Amino acid sequence: MTEQSFALGLASAIFATLLYGSCYVPVRWFEAGDGLYFQWLMCIGQLVVGVVVLAVYAWPPVYPLAMLGGLFFAIGNALTITIMDGIGMAVGSLLWNTVTCIVGWAVSRFGLFGSLMKVPYDNVMNIIGVVVVCVGGCFFATLKHHPMKVRPAPWQLSEMDNQSLDGKPEERPISTVRRIIATLLTVFVGFLYGNMMTPMNFMIMESETSGGSLTYTTFFFSFSLGALLTSTVIFVVYSLYRRNRPFINPELTVPSLLSGIMYGTATVFFFTANQHLDPIVAYPILAKAPGIVCSCWAILLFKEIKGRWDVLQLIAGVIATLVGITLITVSKIKF
Repeated sequence: MTEQSFALGLASAIFATLLYGSCYVPVRWFEAGDGLYFQWLMCIGQLVVGVVVLAVYAWPPVYPLAMLGGLFFAIGNALTITIMDGIGMAVGSLLWNTVTCIVGWAVSRFGLFGSLMKVPYDNVMNIIGVVVVCVGGCFFATLKHHPMKVRPAPWQLSEMDNQSLDGKPEERPISTVRRIIATLLTVFVGFLYGNMMTPMNFMIMESETSGGSLTYTTFFFSFSLGALLTSTVIFVVYSLYRRNRPFINPELTVPSLLSGIMYGTATVFFFTANQHLDPIVAYPILAKAPGIVCSCWAILLFKEIKGRWDVLQLIAGVIATLVGITLITVSKIKF
């Protein structure tokens, strides 16, 4: 088994948090439509990072089971734009991260789906920390999202005959049904994200049983390849459904690739944190902390959350989340 370093794991978790919380910022300025073109390019950007990691780790083989984790990610990622358009980047991220936190923690803590059971030094503190983190998620569920103004796709400009073309697109109202659908999708996406590491947990457990020393980062290229293949299939099926006229905003291309590179780099740090902190500690932290970064962008840059009550509610949720994360982190330390 690879020797663990708490300091390296914590540093990796911090870098992953900052990148995960910021990776959707480049694309939020542009009209993304249904988000499938964006998620396809994002997976390409992630694979670029995967090739670099592949070279660093001396070209390990492709692990088909690790590609399953990429499949879970790609399906969830294909729904993120729909969620963010329905309930906002901050609220959507905070809600699906709450579900991810519970699922990822439970899989590792109780050894579900063939994973190795991981019990922290202070089991009671760990459980209390997870509960507090989930309580923080309850504060986010009722936040009101104010849809941001985005730059329309190039061909949409000619259709805006009744609007002033002064560079200030109209704010789009969101129906209650659309909000409900987006909220339900966060549960599904959270479940998928919470199981991204499950196939790799199983392989590492099998490796340790046979005396091997596989690490999470060894699987990163396979994970990225699985994500790209899945997103390609999704995009092809979508293009056929649209009769070869998919929604493609060319202005999304570079921002989407940048988002993918940021997300891929964050995932490398996430895998490193899992290796050195164990998923039972890393998952709750990295499932919730990026939402705090997302919230900062949503308030300060995109103005998605307004009003004193909503801001106070968000602050209360963030404080609860930070307290929970602290308890989870300390539960890993043996005093």
